[in-house]
Amino acid sequence: MFNFTLQNNFIHQLMRQIFITLVLCVNFVLCSNSFAQDYWQQEVNYKIDVRLDDVKHQLIGNESFEYINNSPQTLTELRIHLWPNAYKNDETALAKQQFGDGNDLLKFGEDSLKGWIDSLDFKVNGMKVSWRYDANHIDICIIDLPTPLVSGGRVTVSTPFVVQIPNGKVSRLGHVEQSYQITQWYPKPAVYDAKGWHDMPYLNQGEFYSEFGSFDVSITLPANYVVGATGDLQSTEELEFLKDREEQTRARIASGKFDRKSRQGGGKIPPSFAEFKTLRYTQSNVHDFAWFTDKRYEVLSGEVELPQSKRKVKTWALFTPDNMNLWQKAIEYINDGTYYYSLWNGDYPYNVVTAVDGTISAGGGMEYPTITVIGNVGNAMDLETVIVHEVGHNWFYGILGSNERTHGWMDEGINTLNEVRYIQTKYPNNTNMSNMLFGGLMHFNDLDHFDQGDIFYRTIASIGLDQAIETPSEEFTSMNYGVIMYQKTGLVLNYLKEYLGTEKFDACMKNYFVTWKFKHPQPEDLRQSLESCTGKNLDWLFDQLIGTCRHADYKLKHVKCSHDNTYQVKIKNVGHVDGPISVHGLKNDSIVVTHWIEPGQKVNEIELNTNIELDGISISADKAIPEIYRQNNSWKSKGLFKKFEKPSFEFLFGDNEMRKSNAFWSPMLGGNFYDKFMLGAAFHNYGLPLNKFQYFIAPMYSFGRNFVSGVTELSYTKLPKNHIRVSKFGLSIKSFKNDSTLVRNESYYFVASPYWFARLGNHEKLSTPTEKTIRIQAMYRADVVGAQTTQYAGGFLEYKYDFVKPDHKINGSFRTDFVSNIDNGAQFGRSSVQLSYAYRYVKNKQKRWISLRGFVGGYWLNKFNLASNPNYAMSIAGMNGTQDIFVEEYYFGRHMTTGIWSNQRIDNMGGFSSTSVFGATDQWMASANFYFQIPVKPNVFGIFADVGTVRVGSKNYGLYNAGLAFRLGDVFGVYFPLVMSQELENSFLTKKYGERVRFMLKFNLFTRDFRLKNLL
Repeated sequence: MFNFTLQNNFIHQLMRQIFITLVLCVNFVLCSNSFAQDYWQQEVNYKIDVRLDDVKHQLIGNESFEYINNSPQTLTELRIHLWPNAYKNDETALAKQQFGDGNDLLKFGEDSLKGWIDSLDFKVNGMKVSWRYDANHIDICIIDLPTPLVSGGRVTVSTPFVVQIPNGKVSRLGHVEQSYQITQWYPKPAVYDAKGWHDMPYLNQGEFYSEFGSFDVSITLPANYVVGATGDLQSTEELEFLKDREEQTRARIASGKFDRKSRQGGGKIPPSFAEFKTLRYTQSNVHDFAWFTDKRYEVLSGEVELPQSKRKVKTWALFTPDNMNLWQKAIEYINDGTYYYSLWNGDYPYNVVTAVDGTISAGGGMEYPTITVIGNVGNAMDLETVIVHEVGHNWFYGILGSNERTHGWMDEGINTLNEVRYIQTKYPNNTNMSNMLFGGLMHFNDLDHFDQGDIFYRTIASIGLDQAIETPSEEFTSMNYGVIMYQKTGLVLNYLKEYLGTEKFDACMKNYFVTWKFKHPQPEDLRQSLESCTGKNLDWLFDQLIGTCRHADYKLKHVKCSHDNTYQVKIKNVGHVDGPISVHGLKNDSIVVTHWIEPGQKVNEIELNTNIELDGISISADKAIPEIYRQNNSWKSKGLFKKFEKPSFEFLFGDNEMRKSNAFWSPMLGGNFYDKFMLGAAFHNYGLPLNKFQYFIAPMYSFGRNFVSGVTELSYTKLPKNHIRVSKFGLSIKSFKNDSTLVRNESYYFVASPYWFARLGNHEKLSTPTEKTIRIQAMYRADVVGAQTTQYAGGFLEYKYDFVKPDHKINGSFRTDFVSNIDNGAQFGRSSVQLSYAYRYVKNKQKRWISLRGFVGGYWLNKFNLASNPNYAMSIAGMNGTQDIFVEEYYFGRHMTTGIWSNQRIDNMGGFSSTSVFGATDQWMASANFYFQIPVKPNVFGIFADVGTVRVGSKNYGLYNAGLAFRLGDVFGVYFPLVMSQELENSFLTKKYGERVRFMLKFNLFTRDFRLKNLL
């Protein structure tokens, strides 16, 4: 049944659709763009007999497939995927990818978790042949053909096989007890196309590319299993079995006697029957076959009438009893998804659509031809969204078989466009993103399904960590795999849809569907299809928004209104994408007039003619253009500041709403030894997505100072086009008390530090293992103690290099400082180099890090001539404010020499984990630091060892210390020394052990620019 919020409009839509259909018939004639005559693709037709052993968790089978060579080349070998072998050991591509993502099941898990395929004995046309595993991947093999396979020829390949089914915790193929997800399970030829063989190893992040053909599959298993599989079930007795099962399910739903609190565990599994049954499934024009089985499955079925042909398609939902409350409306979701995808893209060509409830580790859902498996979800809306998304893959993956590993956006991204369109059509008032982000509590009010992708993409792009849509799947960071490939692609295609108009866009997508169904379209084929259909040049879409990381940003510069309600509007492109620009006239917050500026149009002024007075004008008022910043898009007809957005003041945090200047506030608490307790408030505009101009102002009343202390951070971000991914200009201001005896403004410091930060790199492509940043910072600082004021001016340049891989990290930096005492002219200049290497090892199945760091620093100018020089130190501890002359960190006792607060250290310079004031120098020093995480739980204990040499006065000293540490990341740690060199031992003022213990607390969030290594 159909349960739409648009139901009242159904008759109108039906009449309108009849008209659109007539128009489309003409469109198909006018914009038909048959693929090139030299296009070809191979064909593979399978016959498989398989038996499930649910005691050993094995598949015992025989397979034969006919391989038809439609290529113009003669083939001497066939390359075959043996993807169950991806689960065999810790050397496979899957194991390495998962280990890199923090999943070590294949690397260190029990053997019972693993799986493989063996007992292979390949024959070609009945003749036994030689074959071998690929040199790099045991889940690929090469069959040597006994005679070359000429163009137009065909061979039959056969083999027995046994699959040890891995545990379902690992990936898509697997079992959880006796619930089975049988996917990518049989020997399957790799695609051979105009670009050669695509023999790829199995991966979690990165899906598939397979040849079209037909399947005839017979499955034998204990008689009480319920099976969902690709294709048409040919076994009459099994259809009756499913019918009986469905009657029982519907009776339970009608009675209401089932658990309405989904436990998502499936419930107790009954024993298997001694009797077996064999089920036969057939399907043509597909490129894969999957099946799922569980003895507990409840069954529902339905039927959906397709919008174009009016043909009826059978729909099935199979789910465990524990999930009955969520799944009782699953048929509605399957039917509606099938209907709308057919309406917008072309009718579903198969006879059946099935969704099954399964426990898979590879995500919320996974698609296969005519069937999809759905993981655990929390509510009905999430279930509907996942079912519709996965059913939709029948079009974008199933029918249009693009290469998902290389061009994943042609599958996931186009499908996401349709998923979002479905939710927005069926639930126009949905608040899906508000629900996800705590709704009104965090002021993410009224954000819908579309806003999820919009805000996530714009946030990632605003910090320069996005990747191009046209990035191979395995090269995405895990965050960008979802945000860019899925969401950004959906956004940019929605941009195209709004620009073309819905009717024209649908006509073009149907043309693409008709032209390329059951084939392997490439990006150039989609582009040619769209350009031919629209008659438009789509460079802005394919070359800029899809092919690069260029960002769209358009600015409304000026509006002039005449007495006849004619508006002269000036627009400027301040981004890097020369795309179409929509200009909207608004009345009562509704769009009443729309004008599109064509891509490349050399006109920045347009004229809007309307017979009514407008309240305002906005670029992309419907948010169709995926701009990074939208705070420069609006103009109001009334008010003194017509281009300034309406202010909105909210508590804590929220989203940066369009046509509003969002500001937030929150109470602030603070404290240190000098200021004592501090109480105040923070005022900021740090919302999602991030603003171009950001501010954070946090004044606090200091009860130790009897005055105001606090911080202010101001920054402005630019996204340059070349060589710099993100550029930020900022100003940091801090003022706190710095003496424990004097009060009010008799003792404080004030520092103002303007800076420039840049993330370097090719803006067209993010290099995920490598990150390079540069920071240039100036400083004015005044230290007031009683009647004496000491003023400093200076700055530093710092270059950082990070190379991050799952098992090792390389970090390097170069820094040079210059500081001048304004009052007496004293100066110093110094430079340092720091290198570190960290390796992740595994012991007792626990992942831990070993790190080695080196530091070398020296002064090239030293005319300070003060008793307490800002020296390099083996460890900043005790009088640590002296070394932290740029006031980059926060301390509880900046100038203390005794007491617990003097023991705070910062992990920089010489990096000694425990040291006294000895070891500071105004000449040069070098050190090496070793840290070993102990493989015990919890992961907070380690061993440290430090060695170094330093020149103090006219003498060089060799220093060392070692001990135990308790550390939480790089934010907090406590270090207990066990041994140290004599010079360090003798320099402590007392013999109390507590004086030697150091702690690290690093919480200056404003110096922690978004780093790629934190998002990998």
